[in-house]
This record gives sequence, structure tokens and C-alpha cells, in this order.
Amino acid sequence: MRSESIPPAQVKAIRYRLKQTQADFAMMIGVSLPTLQAWEEGRHRPDGPAEALLRVAAKSPRIVAKALGRA
Repeated sequence: MRSESIPPAQVKAIRYRLKQTQADFAMMIGVSLPTLQAWEEGRHRPDGPAEALLRVAAKSPRIVAKALGRA
């Protein structure tokens, strides 16, 4: 059973906790800048591996940053 998708404000909050610009965060998680902007503006929602990564980042941002080489 799939849980609710990540709301736009939470995507932005995760990025802020990692102290990343939109461009840097998009590169860090492997999505385009327009995709990240669409998530933060609520025009689209992350799904699949991107959603899973954001869920982990919401709980353990330092671990994600370290794993992605941004610590």
C-alpha cells in the first residue's frame, strides 16, 4: 500500500535542512532543476526512487548528504 506523496513544503524543507540551493540539490539527488522546482511548487509530486530518497532525507539528512558525497 502506497503512502501519501511528499507535499511540496516538505520537499523544500528537506532541501533547506541540507543547506542546498535548488540547483545543487537537484544535481545531488539526480533530477533536473525544473523537476525539483515543479515538486516545490506543487505542480508535480516525486515518485519512485526520488520519493524514497526524499523520505530517507527527511528523517536522516546528514546520512543522505554523506552518502551522496555532500557532507
